[in-house]
Amino acid sequence: MTLRLLTLNLQHGLPAVGAPRAGQLPDARSLREAAGELAAVGADVVLLQEVDKDQPRSGRADQARLLAAELGMPYHRFAASVAGNVTGLRIGARRSQVRGAGYGVALLSRYPVRSWHVLPLPGAGLRLRRGDLLGWSLGGWYPQLDGRRVCLAAVIRTPEGPVSVAVTHLSTVPETARRQLARCVQALGTLPGPRLLGGDLNLLPADVSAVTGWRALAGAHTFTNARPRKQLDHLLSDGVTAAGPGRAHHLGISDHAGLSVDVRLG
Repeated sequence: MTLRLLTLNLQHGLPAVGAPRAGQLPDARSLREAAGELAAVGADVVLLQEVDKDQPRSGRADQARLLAAELGMPYHRFAASVAGNVTGLRIGARRSQVRGAGYGVALLSRYPVRSWHVLPLPGAGLRLRRGDLLGWSLGGWYPQLDGRRVCLAAVIRTPEGPVSVAVTHLSTVPETARRQLARCVQALGTLPGPRLLGGDLNLLPADVSAVTGWRALAGAHTFTNARPRKQLDHLLSDGVTAAGPGRAHHLGISDHAGLSVDVRLG
């Protein structure tokens, strides 16, 4: 059998540059419209990053739950890396399951999930970057808080047996992203094979290959959505091969294109 995977940095459902709704804030209605584009991909497992839950900037929608319902995927989970309102001071979520507002990643599946697993990924913390922020700096430097990230994995029951699938969104600081990616691969090694990992890794393919040693299932420029020049979004495998070429999907939402591929099981 084949399993179709789709990864997408949702950018909280923000309309894409050049889309009819460009410049408008997302809400539940616009996300339902975007779900039509996602449904056309026909994925069996959807990996989402930059997902909002109960955030004012996106109409207080529970985006993971809404998309799961629209796509007919009864097995889904949201894992928060940030708790509370993301437009204020970002507070790292102590638990991946938040009662109120949150921001993080989500995994949606057509197939039953045997177990869920969450791995916190420490960020670089407070660091100085060269340049200025909103017109000010300290001697040519400005402080930046690189917060924690999260990796969400599911052991999925398929007709060919269990498959472990994980989604993550890594740091924009390259050395931190490489460390987080290595930690993800190490942790996934404790779950049943074959194993699949996808998401916005904020690393180029050569870096991803050097860190993981896993097979790249799809190669395509995914960033930016409007002017794709590099690949930051990846689908990787340990134990399965692609059943065909990967494909980039330039949707009406997000500054990232989606990336899909079919993998052969059994």
